[in-house]
Amino acid sequence: MNDNLLYKFIKIIFHACQVELLHFFRDDALRGTLLTSGFIVIFLNSTVYSHEIIEDVPITIVDLSKGSMSRNLIRMLDATQQVDVLAVSNDMSEAKKQFKQGKVFGILVIPEDFEQKISIGQQSSLSLYSDASNMLHNKAISGAASSVTGAFNAQLEINKTLHSGLNYDNSTHSRRAVIPVSRMIFNPYGGYATFLIPVVLLVVLQALLLTSIGVLGGTFREQGKYFTRYKFYESVPIKIIPILLGRALAYLLLSILLFSAICGTAFLIFKLPFRASYWDVIVFLIPFFLAVIFLGFSLMGIFKRREDAAMSITFLSTPAVFLSGISWPSVAFPAWVNVLSYAFPSTLGARGFLAISQFQSQLGDIKTLWGQMWITAIFYFIIAVLVNYRLKISR
Repeated sequence: MNDNLLYKFIKIIFHACQVELLHFFRDDALRGTLLTSGFIVIFLNSTVYSHEIIEDVPITIVDLSKGSMSRNLIRMLDATQQVDVLAVSNDMSEAKKQFKQGKVFGILVIPEDFEQKISIGQQSSLSLYSDASNMLHNKAISGAASSVTGAFNAQLEINKTLHSGLNYDNSTHSRRAVIPVSRMIFNPYGGYATFLIPVVLLVVLQALLLTSIGVLGGTFREQGKYFTRYKFYESVPIKIIPILLGRALAYLLLSILLFSAICGTAFLIFKLPFRASYWDVIVFLIPFFLAVIFLGFSLMGIFKRREDAAMSITFLSTPAVFLSGISWPSVAFPAWVNVLSYAFPSTLGARGFLAISQFQSQLGDIKTLWGQMWITAIFYFIIAVLVNYRLKISR
């Protein structure tokens, strides 16, 4: 009796998986959404950030001092990797015109009394204007200006101690007794794509999975055939569970296939680091994919039409990126925002995926995250059972 019940249970699972895959590949919109959009979005983001770091951002310098010190400062700034001094003038209005026309992204103003104040031991100041609407350009300009002014100040201090009678070595040591050495281990170039693309990959997969599940489920609900597509055995108790497990198996297979294809091609073509065993990554991501899938099944109570899923999930994709902690550190989140972030499986999934693929962590090192992902998957599975059971008895 028990063997017969188990056989029917397993048969329902594989039947539901087969039905879901057949309807998925017969739907042109779903094939385009899941199989094509993922590649387009990832390759578009990877292409935009393929240079990793911003170089030679054009700026103009308004030199009102016109002295040897200001010329030395300009040469030092032009020698940096981040910026390119496009023009040097003494006309602020002309510099503003270039800025408004988009020819330059920053203006550095050297005041008229710059050299005079420094010569008599007083403090002078520089005025820097940059386009803060472009984060990468603003960061490059401000970083270059900060490093150059620091080196310029050090040069002045060393010259001062040389005039007091110290030799060059002693002057240098008195200026900086301890030399800090900073090395970025996992992102040596400080590239934007290296830390951005892995997180975007998971968020995109999450959005595509939820959209596909919502579109297909919404289609069945529109046609009034949400449960008639699947075969029931009246002798099997709680029949909704094997159907959900079978549907989840179908989307899990699609998720692993799509992740492997996108990750393999994008990381290889754009030479992004992948410091992990492929199978370790898949083992970690299984509960992530299941959590997303069961979340999609839970949302079936909301998606009554196929269009509902596409619009709703697209709207939620941007908050998912921010709540992952990539744009703003999660330690700075308010308590309620931090709690809300765990509603998205991508929050935990992104942290674990980064730890394995970028930081060379082993599964044992992130077993807590892996366990939390399974708890999230089980939580959404329970919600999905309740929602779909209600839909079944109300039809």
